[in-house]
Amino acid sequence: MQRKKISFAILTAIMGVATVLSGCGEQGEVISTASSHSQGQPSQFSTKMKISMFNQGTFNAAAPLPPREEDIQRQMLEKAVNIDLEMMIPQSGQATTKLNTLIAGGDIPDLIFLKSRADLAQYYDQGVLADLTPYLDQFPELKKRFGEDSWEAMTYLGKTIAVPGYDNVNGISRSFFIRNDWLTKLNMKVPTTSDELFEVMKAFTDKDPDGNGKNDTYGFIGGMNKEGNLQTYGFDSLMWMFGVNPPSAIEVKDNKPVFLFTDPKMKEALAYINKMMEAKVVDPDWVTMNTPDLLDQKLYKGKIGFMIRDARRLEPDAQQKMKEISGEVPEWIVIPPMKGPYGDQIVERKSFQGNSWAISKKADKDKIIRILSMLEYLFTDKEAYPYFAYGLKGIHWDLVDGKVKNKTPDLTKEMKEKYLWVDHYRMPRRGDDAEYFSFQNPKTAEAFKNNQQYVAPTLPGNLLTADPSDTLAADRQRFINESLVKFMTGKDPLTNWDHFLNTLETKFDMQKYKDTAIKQFKEAGLIK
Repeated sequence: MQRKKISFAILTAIMGVATVLSGCGEQGEVISTASSHSQGQPSQFSTKMKISMFNQGTFNAAAPLPPREEDIQRQMLEKAVNIDLEMMIPQSGQATTKLNTLIAGGDIPDLIFLKSRADLAQYYDQGVLADLTPYLDQFPELKKRFGEDSWEAMTYLGKTIAVPGYDNVNGISRSFFIRNDWLTKLNMKVPTTSDELFEVMKAFTDKDPDGNGKNDTYGFIGGMNKEGNLQTYGFDSLMWMFGVNPPSAIEVKDNKPVFLFTDPKMKEALAYINKMMEAKVVDPDWVTMNTPDLLDQKLYKGKIGFMIRDARRLEPDAQQKMKEISGEVPEWIVIPPMKGPYGDQIVERKSFQGNSWAISKKADKDKIIRILSMLEYLFTDKEAYPYFAYGLKGIHWDLVDGKVKNKTPDLTKEMKEKYLWVDHYRMPRRGDDAEYFSFQNPKTAEAFKNNQQYVAPTLPGNLLTADPSDTLAADRQRFINESLVKFMTGKDPLTNWDHFLNTLETKFDMQKYKDTAIKQFKEAGLIK
């Protein structure tokens, strides 16, 4: 295939949309397509091709598809590579059943969005999906669009069997919040190390930082989900100061898997948290914090000095809740993660690229090339980007002083509902695009931007798929979760650490887990 012709198609073909009425009615807005290049279809795509898309990656499955004449984004995709796009939007909760029914009936969609790597591997094993390895080198812009770790997640049995679905969002949900007004009152500085953090948390607990004369403040609160997993509830962020994390964190070092939950540094992380528990700097309500909403309530009440929460809690609506619940808006600031004893400074690990676009094995070479051309246009065309990421020009976004301004937050409820269908096309939005998120508070945007430098690469353990023959997997996971909680609370002394490791080996067949990891890491080329 001649790459020059493909590029020409991608850059020029959408001009056929020209100007299209937006259907805005009350605004009478005319929406122009992004491209101003000359018209004309190259011979490579001179024949129109029908492409069926199973899009369970939409950001709003409940939004109905609009008529083709109103669907600007669909027209752009169709004109870009001369296709007739038939898009299926399965209802929430029904996607798997719908897809399996189509597959069983032999009516496999040409392009399929999958939500997990486990599904991707399963459908490939069933002979449903195509191997894309022979084609991807013809699409260098598409390959550059996603990072190496995202493409690594698309590999299975040494083959690339999908294209990344969309960027996950990092650097916002696990932000390090601290009460700056309390720091000022106690004449303390923003902590930069794990030791400094402990001293600050202790002062927040013992020195009456809110000045009410009561012993009712705490340095920290975290939680765990109903299954006893500590991940994403705050304690795991403290563990990252020591370079470790609970169960799914598996690294590859010196050509072998390293399970971070059994690493000696995990023992140090647990000792640190146990020290916090012993000093009573952790709000005892942490044992009941099994949903994010409950942790938010603690943030709003203003009796905690340090928490791991979403940076969007700096936004006006969250600030209003603080005022309603506690009678004030505390001076919360988002700070960089503290540096641990081994130099680790991590706000979170980059989310694993589980979602993907896969292509039916029934698709011939020409159809695969056409679909990949469409995906390259969708994800890499700079002029088309705001149409897919934000929505309709003149409605959802506009150019202000030469820069794109997202207007979505200013739309009325009626206008937002009228154009909900643009959510079907938002996949190209970048995970670090602050304009997309339309932060109302400049401090939120600043925190989001600053956090990006502390997002560490994803870990290879995320590549592992469950081994159906590992019958002890669930029990092993439960034992690990329970043991970590017992160690950090002191219910089980850390002198029993070696007993914990031995029990994993003898009672829960840890070797089975290790063998599975080694096998799959070898298949992925991570272990020789």
